[in-house]
Amino acid sequence: MNIAVSRRDLLQKFDCLICNQLEAGVFFSDDYSEKTPAEMEKILAERLKAANVPAMVVTMGGDGAFMRKQTERAASARRRSTGKDTTGAGDAFCAGVSAGLTYGKTLGQAVEIGTRLAASVITSSENVCPRFRPEE
Repeated sequence: MNIAVSRRDLLQKFDCLICNQLEAGVFFSDDYSEKTPAEMEKILAERLKAANVPAMVVTMGGDGAFMRKQTERAASARRRSTGKDTTGAGDAFCAGVSAGLTYGKTLGQAVEIGTRLAASVITSSENVCPRFRPEE
């Protein structure tokens, strides 16, 4: 986030910034730790336009993930699962979103893929990741 904060001009060249709720607060110099997805929708609608950032995905722990584009209403993805170990959930989420975008999915579809992948990671006590194919 240090690079994102100090070089905001670079983010305007990105398609999407993926971060967690705490990092979003750091990026916008605010505290979002207690915000709900509905509150985040309102905040990001204003902040993304002011910062000229095209899109942002914010992970919100047990509340799932939240996606907002400058030009589009927000969408959220949440998958209920019983977590055994949350280690790697954020990395799995980011990988799922990136893979979805690589395969030409919309940002909303990519967030759903990331959410599914993160949910599969936290429900396993093993250190392996399930295999997902593009059609899944």
